Amino acid sequence: MAESLRAALGEGGRLVGTVLTLPGATAAELLAEPFDVVWIDLEHAALGPLDAQEMILGAQAARAYALVRIPVNAHPLMTVMLDAGADGVVLANVSDPQQAAAATQEVAHPPDGTRGWGPRRLALRRRRSGGTPPQPSVWAQIESAEGVSRAADIAAVAGIDALVVGTADLSFSLGVPLDGRAPELLRAIEEVRVASAAAGVAFGVAGALDRAPRAAYGRASILVHSTDSRICAQAVDDAAAWLRSADPDQESATP
Repeated sequence: MAESLRAALGEGGRLVGTVLTLPGATAAELLAEPFDVVWIDLEHAALGPLDAQEMILGAQAARAYALVRIPVNAHPLMTVMLDAGADGVVLANVSDPQQAAAATQEVAHPPDGTRGWGPRRLALRRRRSGGTPPQPSVWAQIESAEGVSRAADIAAVAGIDALVVGTADLSFSLGVPLDGRAPELLRAIEEVRVASAAAGVAFGVAGALDRAPRAAYGRASILVHSTDSRICAQAVDDAAAWLRSADPDQESATP
């Protein structure tokens, strides 16, 4: 595991993960275990900052990088989560470079940015070793036709480490709701990939990737699949279906 998420992105290769929406450090640790990275959803999930801090602890205990997804203009919440020890933030629905630039300014302390100093978990967790906290990673999520059209400018913003396409909301914006195979969606994903490559930032795809063709995500270095609640619900449904399909009168087979 690299020292920081930014360093891991720089090493190349592929990072895989999911979105966490279920509260609790124990659940986060269990669900993050097989993944490289998770993002804790403060955009849609019914979670607060304290929930998110506990989930950061759980995910990091599983040796996964923990990001927090927030609305793009929620700068105070972003700094709270970074002080709580998040490895980075995902800016939801970035549609223009000014939004991205304003957020990256809030990530860095002066003189590089405007973030206030807060000696919370992040600043205190390495106090005995004397180590300094790594610089957090900032990902911009592209979820609209406008965001796609300005992807090159967004990718060029200093401090943006990755562009990640949110396939669900983007499909609605393009008029092809939840159609992961729609040509319009595939063209948009490719446009964002090209913009990312030109700017030298990582490229990712997030959504129900098991329903998408390989053309949608095959060249991405970040894959964020589904959510913990959907994955758990599917596992529970499969287990219940299997139990109901068992014949209670069938005798055990003998060797």
